[in-house]
Amino acid sequence: MDTTKAAFRNDERQVNRAAPVLVLLAGLLSVLSLWGAGCADEASRKASLTEEEIERLTYAPKPTRADVLLVAGEPLSCEDVMNGPPDRRGGGVPFKKRLEDLAAVATLEQFMELARPQARLRLNSRITRIVLYQRAKRELGDKIDETLETLTEKELRSFVLRHGGNNAEADEALRALGMNRSTFKELKRKQILSEYAITSKMPKDQPITYRELMAAYDQMKDQAFVRPAMIQFRLIDLEAAKVELADPNDDPVQAARTLAEKLVTRIMAGEDFGKLAKEYSHGFRKSFGGLWTPRDPESLAEPYLVLPDVAEKIEVGEIAGPIDVPGHAFIMKLEQRRPKGHHPLADVQEKVEAKIRIDRRLAAQRRLEAEVAEQTAVANIDQFLDDCLERVYRSVRPATP
Repeated sequence: MDTTKAAFRNDERQVNRAAPVLVLLAGLLSVLSLWGAGCADEASRKASLTEEEIERLTYAPKPTRADVLLVAGEPLSCEDVMNGPPDRRGGGVPFKKRLEDLAAVATLEQFMELARPQARLRLNSRITRIVLYQRAKRELGDKIDETLETLTEKELRSFVLRHGGNNAEADEALRALGMNRSTFKELKRKQILSEYAITSKMPKDQPITYRELMAAYDQMKDQAFVRPAMIQFRLIDLEAAKVELADPNDDPVQAARTLAEKLVTRIMAGEDFGKLAKEYSHGFRKSFGGLWTPRDPESLAEPYLVLPDVAEKIEVGEIAGPIDVPGHAFIMKLEQRRPKGHHPLADVQEKVEAKIRIDRRLAAQRRLEAEVAEQTAVANIDQFLDDCLERVYRSVRPATP
Protein backbone atom coordinates (compact mmCIF):
# COMPACT_ATOMS: atom_id res chain seq x y z
CA MET A 1 0.00 0.00 0.00
CA ASP A 2 2.69 2.51 0.98
CA THR A 3 4.74 1.76 -2.14
CA THR A 4 1.75 2.13 -4.46
CA LYS A 5 0.68 5.39 -2.81
CA ALA A 6 4.22 6.75 -2.94
CA ALA A 7 4.39 6.13 -6.69
CA PHE A 8 1.25 8.18 -7.27
CA ARG A 9 2.38 10.96 -4.92
CA ASN A 10 5.66 11.15 -6.79
CA ASP A 11 3.73 11.36 -10.07
CA GLU A 12 1.62 14.16 -8.63
CA ARG A 13 4.70 16.34 -8.18
CA GLN A 14 5.72 16.05 -11.82
CA VAL A 15 4.54 18.23 -14.70
CA ASN A 16 2.92 16.30 -17.52
CA ARG A 17 2.48 18.00 -20.84
CA ALA A 18 1.24 16.46 -24.04
CA ALA A 19 3.87 13.87 -24.91
CA PRO A 20 6.37 15.59 -27.25
CA VAL A 21 7.14 14.02 -30.60
CA LEU A 22 10.88 13.57 -30.04
CA VAL A 23 11.86 13.37 -33.69
CA LEU A 24 10.21 15.28 -36.51
CA LEU A 25 8.92 12.51 -38.75
CA ALA A 26 10.83 12.62 -41.98
CA GLY A 27 7.68 12.28 -44.03
CA LEU A 28 6.29 15.50 -42.60
CA LEU A 29 8.58 17.41 -44.92
CA SER A 30 6.99 15.80 -47.93
CA VAL A 31 3.57 16.71 -46.52
CA LEU A 32 4.49 20.35 -46.11
CA SER A 33 6.07 20.54 -49.55
CA LEU A 34 2.69 19.76 -51.13
CA TRP A 35 1.47 23.23 -50.33
CA GLY A 36 4.62 25.31 -50.96
CA ALA A 37 5.39 28.79 -49.79
CA GLY A 38 1.80 30.00 -50.03
CA CYS A 39 0.64 27.52 -47.43
CA ALA A 40 3.61 28.36 -45.22
CA ASP A 41 2.62 32.03 -45.25
CA GLU A 42 -0.95 31.13 -44.37
CA ALA A 43 0.23 28.86 -41.55
CA SER A 44 2.39 31.67 -40.21
CA ARG A 45 -0.63 33.99 -40.06
CA LYS A 46 -2.54 31.33 -38.11
CA ALA A 47 0.28 30.37 -35.78
CA SER A 48 -1.41 31.65 -32.60
CA LEU A 49 -4.63 30.19 -31.27
CA THR A 50 -7.15 32.89 -30.37
CA GLU A 51 -9.30 32.62 -27.26
CA GLU A 52 -12.37 32.19 -29.44
CA GLU A 53 -10.67 29.44 -31.43
CA ILE A 54 -9.54 27.60 -28.31
CA GLU A 55 -13.00 27.76 -26.83
CA ARG A 56 -14.56 26.51 -30.05
CA LEU A 57 -12.03 23.73 -30.53
CA THR A 58 -11.84 22.49 -26.99
CA TYR A 59 -15.35 21.86 -25.72
CA ALA A 60 -18.29 21.21 -28.01
CA PRO A 61 -21.92 20.95 -26.80
CA LYS A 62 -22.53 18.67 -23.83
CA PRO A 63 -22.59 15.01 -24.92
CA THR A 64 -25.53 12.77 -24.28
CA ARG A 65 -23.39 10.15 -22.48
CA ALA A 66 -21.89 10.89 -19.06
CA ASP A 67 -18.76 8.86 -19.82
CA VAL A 68 -17.88 10.80 -22.99
CA LEU A 69 -16.56 14.31 -23.59
CA LEU A 70 -16.70 15.95 -27.00
CA VAL A 71 -13.41 17.66 -27.85
CA ALA A 72 -13.41 19.53 -31.14
CA GLY A 73 -16.28 17.28 -32.13
CA GLU A 74 -14.30 14.16 -31.30
CA PRO A 75 -15.61 11.88 -28.53
CA LEU A 76 -13.19 11.26 -25.68
CA SER A 77 -14.23 8.42 -23.42
CA CYS A 78 -13.09 7.16 -20.03
CA GLU A 79 -11.31 4.32 -21.78
CA ASP A 80 -9.39 6.80 -23.93
CA VAL A 81 -8.10 8.50 -20.79
CA MET A 82 -7.36 5.38 -18.78
CA ASN A 83 -5.97 3.19 -21.56
CA GLY A 84 -3.30 3.95 -24.12
CA PRO A 85 0.50 3.92 -23.97
CA PRO A 86 2.07 3.86 -20.49
CA ASP A 87 3.36 7.09 -19.00
CA ARG A 88 7.13 7.45 -18.81
CA ARG A 89 6.69 7.98 -15.06
CA GLY A 90 4.89 4.67 -14.72
CA GLY A 91 7.86 2.42 -15.35
CA GLY A 92 6.23 0.97 -18.47
CA VAL A 93 3.08 -0.12 -16.59
CA PRO A 94 -0.17 1.00 -18.30
CA PHE A 95 -1.98 3.71 -16.37
CA LYS A 96 -5.15 1.68 -15.96
CA LYS A 97 -3.17 -1.23 -14.50
CA ARG A 98 -1.57 1.15 -12.02
CA LEU A 99 -5.03 2.42 -11.07
CA GLU A 100 -6.28 -1.13 -10.57
CA ASP A 101 -3.28 -1.97 -8.39
CA LEU A 102 -3.96 1.12 -6.28
CA ALA A 103 -7.67 0.31 -6.02
CA ALA A 104 -6.83 -3.13 -4.65
CA VAL A 105 -5.08 -1.65 -1.59
CA ALA A 106 -6.80 1.70 -0.99
CA THR A 107 -10.15 2.95 0.21
CA LEU A 108 -12.27 4.82 -2.33
CA GLU A 109 -11.36 8.17 -0.74
CA GLN A 110 -7.64 7.36 -0.79
CA PHE A 111 -7.89 6.12 -4.35
CA MET A 112 -9.63 9.27 -5.59
CA GLU A 113 -7.19 11.57 -3.80
CA LEU A 114 -4.14 9.89 -5.32
CA ALA A 115 -5.48 9.07 -8.78
CA ARG A 116 -7.43 12.25 -9.61
CA PRO A 117 -4.42 14.56 -10.29
CA GLN A 118 -2.78 12.14 -12.70
CA ALA A 119 -6.04 11.37 -14.47
CA ARG A 120 -6.63 15.11 -14.91
CA LEU A 121 -3.16 15.55 -16.40
CA ARG A 122 -3.70 12.65 -18.80
CA LEU A 123 -7.02 14.14 -19.90
CA ASN A 124 -5.46 17.56 -20.46
CA SER A 125 -2.71 15.91 -22.47
CA ARG A 126 -5.19 14.20 -24.75
CA ILE A 127 -7.29 17.35 -25.15
CA THR A 128 -4.16 19.26 -26.16
CA ARG A 129 -3.23 16.59 -28.70
CA ILE A 130 -6.68 16.65 -30.25
CA VAL A 131 -6.81 20.45 -30.44
CA LEU A 132 -3.40 20.66 -32.10
CA TYR A 133 -4.40 17.90 -34.50
CA GLN A 134 -7.63 19.62 -35.49
CA ARG A 135 -5.82 22.93 -35.97
CA ALA A 136 -3.18 21.45 -38.26
CA LYS A 137 -5.77 19.59 -40.28
CA ARG A 138 -7.85 22.75 -40.69
CA GLU A 139 -4.81 24.64 -42.04
CA LEU A 140 -3.58 21.91 -44.37
CA GLY A 141 -6.95 20.70 -45.59
CA ASP A 142 -8.30 17.28 -46.50
CA LYS A 143 -5.63 16.77 -49.17
CA ILE A 144 -3.32 15.62 -46.45
CA ASP A 145 -5.26 12.45 -45.64
CA GLU A 146 -3.83 10.37 -48.47
CA THR A 147 -0.26 11.38 -47.61
CA LEU A 148 -0.90 10.72 -43.93
CA GLU A 149 -2.06 7.22 -44.76
CA THR A 150 1.23 6.56 -46.57
CA LEU A 151 3.30 7.93 -43.68
CA THR A 152 1.41 6.09 -40.95
CA GLU A 153 1.61 2.83 -42.89
CA LYS A 154 5.37 3.37 -43.11
CA GLU A 155 5.50 3.91 -39.34
CA LEU A 156 3.58 0.69 -38.78
CA ARG A 157 6.01 -1.25 -41.02
CA SER A 158 8.92 0.22 -39.05
CA PHE A 159 7.30 -0.90 -35.80
CA VAL A 160 6.94 -4.43 -37.15
CA LEU A 161 10.58 -4.44 -38.31
CA ARG A 162 11.70 -3.38 -34.81
CA HIS A 163 10.15 -6.65 -33.69
CA GLY A 164 12.13 -8.72 -36.17
CA GLY A 165 9.50 -8.46 -38.89
CA ASN A 166 7.32 -10.79 -36.81
CA ASN A 167 3.72 -9.59 -37.20
CA ALA A 168 2.43 -11.64 -34.28
CA GLU A 169 5.13 -10.28 -31.96
CA ALA A 170 4.45 -6.73 -33.11
CA ASP A 171 0.72 -7.14 -32.53
CA GLU A 172 1.40 -8.46 -29.04
CA ALA A 173 3.63 -5.44 -28.33
CA LEU A 174 0.82 -3.14 -29.50
CA ARG A 175 -1.65 -4.91 -27.21
CA ALA A 176 0.73 -4.38 -24.30
CA LEU A 177 0.53 -0.65 -25.08
CA GLY A 178 -3.24 -0.75 -25.15
CA MET A 179 -3.36 -0.39 -28.93
CA ASN A 180 -3.96 -2.28 -32.13
CA ARG A 181 -2.77 -1.50 -35.66
CA SER A 182 -5.62 0.87 -36.31
CA THR A 183 -5.19 2.89 -33.11
CA PHE A 184 -1.40 2.90 -33.60
CA LYS A 185 -1.79 4.48 -37.04
CA GLU A 186 -4.29 6.97 -35.68
CA LEU A 187 -1.84 7.98 -32.97
CA LYS A 188 0.93 8.48 -35.53
CA ARG A 189 -1.46 10.46 -37.70
CA LYS A 190 -2.21 12.85 -34.87
CA GLN A 191 1.45 13.12 -33.96
CA ILE A 192 2.39 14.19 -37.49
CA LEU A 193 -0.29 16.85 -37.63
CA SER A 194 0.43 17.99 -34.10
CA GLU A 195 4.06 18.29 -35.10
CA TYR A 196 3.01 20.60 -37.90
CA ALA A 197 1.08 22.78 -35.46
CA ILE A 198 4.15 23.07 -33.24
CA THR A 199 6.43 23.79 -36.19
CA SER A 200 4.08 26.53 -37.41
CA LYS A 201 4.54 28.25 -34.04
CA MET A 202 8.30 28.51 -34.54
CA PRO A 203 9.92 31.56 -36.19
CA LYS A 204 10.53 31.00 -39.88
CA ASP A 205 14.16 31.01 -41.05
CA GLN A 206 15.41 32.72 -37.90
CA PRO A 207 19.22 32.61 -37.93
CA ILE A 208 21.17 31.71 -34.81
CA THR A 209 23.05 34.78 -33.67
CA TYR A 210 26.51 34.82 -32.12
CA ARG A 211 24.99 36.14 -28.90
CA GLU A 212 22.63 33.14 -28.78
CA LEU A 213 25.55 30.80 -29.45
CA MET A 214 27.63 32.24 -26.62
CA ALA A 215 24.72 32.26 -24.17
CA ALA A 216 23.90 28.63 -24.92
CA TYR A 217 27.57 27.63 -24.82
CA ASP A 218 28.06 29.28 -21.41
CA GLN A 219 24.97 27.48 -20.13
CA MET A 220 26.11 24.08 -21.40
CA LYS A 221 29.87 24.11 -20.98
CA ASP A 222 30.14 23.05 -17.34
CA GLN A 223 28.03 19.95 -17.96
CA ALA A 224 28.72 19.05 -21.58
CA PHE A 225 32.03 20.54 -22.65
CA VAL A 226 34.45 20.08 -19.76
CA ARG A 227 37.93 19.19 -20.98
CA PRO A 228 40.01 17.51 -18.26
CA ALA A 229 43.61 18.41 -17.62
CA MET A 230 46.15 16.36 -19.57
CA ILE A 231 49.82 15.53 -19.26
CA GLN A 232 52.10 13.31 -21.31
CA PHE A 233 55.62 12.40 -20.29
CA ARG A 234 58.50 10.00 -20.71
CA LEU A 235 59.62 8.21 -17.57
CA ILE A 236 62.69 6.26 -16.57
CA ASP A 237 61.54 4.24 -13.58
CA LEU A 238 64.44 2.80 -11.59
CA GLU A 239 63.03 0.31 -9.12
CA ALA A 240 65.40 -0.11 -6.18
CA ALA A 241 64.73 -3.83 -5.85
CA LYS A 242 65.75 -4.40 -9.49
CA VAL A 243 68.89 -2.25 -9.71
CA GLU A 244 72.07 -4.30 -10.08
CA LEU A 245 74.37 -3.77 -7.06
CA ALA A 246 78.18 -3.63 -7.34
CA ASP A 247 78.38 -4.87 -3.77
CA PRO A 248 75.67 -7.00 -2.08
CA ASN A 249 76.01 -4.76 0.96
CA ASP A 250 75.10 -1.59 -0.98
CA ASP A 251 71.82 0.17 -0.21
CA PRO A 252 69.43 -0.54 -3.16
CA VAL A 253 67.63 2.79 -2.73
CA GLN A 254 70.88 4.74 -2.80
CA ALA A 255 72.07 2.68 -5.76
CA ALA A 256 68.90 3.56 -7.69
CA ARG A 257 69.36 7.26 -6.95
CA THR A 258 73.05 7.18 -7.92
CA LEU A 259 72.16 5.53 -11.25
CA ALA A 260 69.43 8.14 -11.80
CA GLU A 261 71.92 10.97 -11.24
CA LYS A 262 74.29 9.47 -13.80
CA LEU A 263 71.46 9.07 -16.36
CA VAL A 264 70.34 12.66 -15.85
CA THR A 265 73.91 13.80 -16.56
CA ARG A 266 73.99 11.76 -19.77
CA ILE A 267 70.60 13.13 -20.89
CA MET A 268 71.72 16.69 -20.24
CA ALA A 269 74.83 15.95 -22.29
CA GLY A 270 72.61 15.13 -25.27
CA GLU A 271 71.92 11.39 -25.10
CA ASP A 272 68.47 10.24 -26.21
CA PHE A 273 65.99 9.89 -23.33
CA GLY A 274 64.02 7.16 -25.09
CA LYS A 275 67.06 4.97 -25.74
CA LEU A 276 68.17 5.26 -22.12
CA ALA A 277 64.65 4.38 -20.96
CA LYS A 278 64.65 1.24 -23.08
CA GLU A 279 68.02 0.23 -21.62
CA TYR A 280 67.64 1.12 -17.95
CA SER A 281 63.99 1.67 -16.99
CA HIS A 282 62.04 -0.98 -15.08
CA GLY A 283 58.71 0.68 -15.89
CA PHE A 284 56.01 -1.01 -17.96
CA ARG A 285 56.45 1.56 -20.78
CA LYS A 286 60.19 0.94 -21.24
CA SER A 287 59.69 -0.69 -24.64
CA PHE A 288 58.11 2.57 -25.80
CA GLY A 289 61.12 4.59 -24.70
CA GLY A 290 59.31 5.40 -21.44
CA LEU A 291 56.58 7.34 -23.32
CA TRP A 292 53.22 7.32 -21.55
CA THR A 293 49.97 8.01 -23.39
CA PRO A 294 48.30 11.38 -22.67
CA ARG A 295 46.13 11.16 -19.56
CA ASP A 296 44.26 13.08 -16.90
CA PRO A 297 46.72 13.72 -14.05
CA GLU A 298 44.02 12.64 -11.60
CA SER A 299 43.98 9.17 -13.16
CA LEU A 300 47.50 8.36 -11.93
CA ALA A 301 47.93 5.99 -9.00
CA GLU A 302 50.78 5.13 -6.65
CA PRO A 303 53.73 5.36 -7.01
CA TYR A 304 53.18 7.95 -9.75
CA LEU A 305 51.04 10.43 -7.80
CA VAL A 306 53.99 12.81 -7.42
CA LEU A 307 54.43 13.30 -11.16
CA PRO A 308 51.62 15.86 -11.78
CA ASP A 309 53.02 18.18 -9.11
CA VAL A 310 56.52 17.88 -10.56
CA ALA A 311 55.16 18.50 -14.06
CA GLU A 312 53.62 21.79 -12.90
CA LYS A 313 57.10 23.07 -11.97
CA ILE A 314 58.82 22.47 -15.32
CA GLU A 315 58.23 23.44 -18.91
CA VAL A 316 57.40 21.13 -21.82
CA GLY A 317 60.61 19.49 -23.02
CA GLU A 318 62.41 19.87 -19.68
CA ILE A 319 63.81 17.06 -17.49
CA ALA A 320 63.04 16.51 -13.79
CA GLY A 321 64.95 14.10 -11.59
CA PRO A 322 66.01 12.23 -9.76
CA ILE A 323 62.53 12.16 -8.17
CA ASP A 324 62.65 10.17 -4.94
CA VAL A 325 59.67 7.90 -4.32
CA PRO A 326 59.66 5.00 -1.82
CA GLY A 327 61.32 2.09 -3.63
CA HIS A 328 61.88 4.09 -6.86
CA ALA A 329 63.94 6.82 -8.47
CA PHE A 330 62.19 8.57 -11.37
CA ILE A 331 63.49 10.70 -14.24
CA MET A 332 60.71 12.47 -16.14
CA LYS A 333 60.67 14.41 -19.38
CA LEU A 334 57.50 16.48 -19.88
CA GLU A 335 56.08 16.03 -23.41
CA GLN A 336 52.69 17.80 -23.17
CA ARG A 337 50.65 19.65 -20.57
CA ARG A 338 47.17 21.13 -20.75
CA PRO A 339 45.22 22.65 -17.85
CA LYS A 340 41.62 21.71 -17.06
CA GLY A 341 39.17 23.80 -19.05
CA HIS A 342 36.41 23.64 -21.65
CA HIS A 343 36.31 22.62 -25.27
CA PRO A 344 36.25 25.85 -27.29
CA LEU A 345 33.04 26.92 -28.99
CA ALA A 346 34.55 26.29 -32.43
CA ASP A 347 34.89 22.59 -31.57
CA VAL A 348 31.34 22.14 -30.27
CA GLN A 349 29.36 24.69 -32.29
CA GLU A 350 27.22 22.08 -34.04
CA LYS A 351 26.10 20.67 -30.67
CA VAL A 352 25.31 24.14 -29.35
CA GLU A 353 23.28 25.00 -32.46
CA ALA A 354 21.38 21.72 -32.14
CA LYS A 355 20.54 22.56 -28.52
CA ILE A 356 19.29 26.02 -29.55
CA ARG A 357 17.03 24.47 -32.20
CA ILE A 358 15.68 21.97 -29.68
CA ASP A 359 15.02 24.75 -27.17
CA ARG A 360 13.23 26.81 -29.81
CA ARG A 361 11.01 23.88 -30.67
CA LEU A 362 10.21 23.12 -27.03
CA ALA A 363 9.39 26.78 -26.45
CA ALA A 364 7.02 26.70 -29.44
CA GLN A 365 5.38 23.57 -28.10
CA ARG A 366 5.00 25.11 -24.65
CA ARG A 367 3.38 28.24 -26.13
CA LEU A 368 0.79 26.18 -27.97
CA GLU A 369 0.14 23.95 -24.97
CA ALA A 370 -0.18 26.96 -22.67
CA GLU A 371 -2.79 28.49 -24.96
CA VAL A 372 -4.82 25.31 -24.85
CA ALA A 373 -4.22 24.62 -21.15
CA GLU A 374 -5.41 28.10 -20.18
CA GLN A 375 -8.80 27.28 -21.59
CA THR A 376 -9.04 23.66 -20.45
CA ALA A 377 -8.03 24.61 -16.92
CA VAL A 378 -11.30 26.44 -16.36
CA ALA A 379 -13.50 23.76 -17.87
CA ASN A 380 -15.63 21.71 -15.50
CA ILE A 381 -14.40 18.18 -16.13
CA ASP A 382 -14.05 17.03 -12.53
CA GLN A 383 -17.34 15.12 -12.53
CA PHE A 384 -16.39 13.32 -15.73
CA LEU A 385 -13.06 12.24 -14.23
CA ASP A 386 -14.58 11.23 -10.90
CA ASP A 387 -17.11 9.04 -12.68
CA CYS A 388 -14.32 7.45 -14.76
CA LEU A 389 -12.14 6.79 -11.73
CA GLU A 390 -14.96 5.37 -9.65
CA ARG A 391 -15.82 3.04 -12.53
CA VAL A 392 -12.22 1.73 -12.45
CA TYR A 393 -12.33 1.36 -8.67
CA ARG A 394 -15.62 -0.54 -8.73
CA SER A 395 -14.29 -2.87 -11.41
CA VAL A 396 -11.76 -4.04 -8.84
CA ARG A 397 -13.80 -3.63 -5.66
CA PRO A 398 -17.54 -3.74 -6.37
CA ALA A 399 -19.71 -1.83 -3.92
CA THR A 400 -21.23 -4.04 -1.24
CA PRO A 401 -25.02 -4.02 -0.88
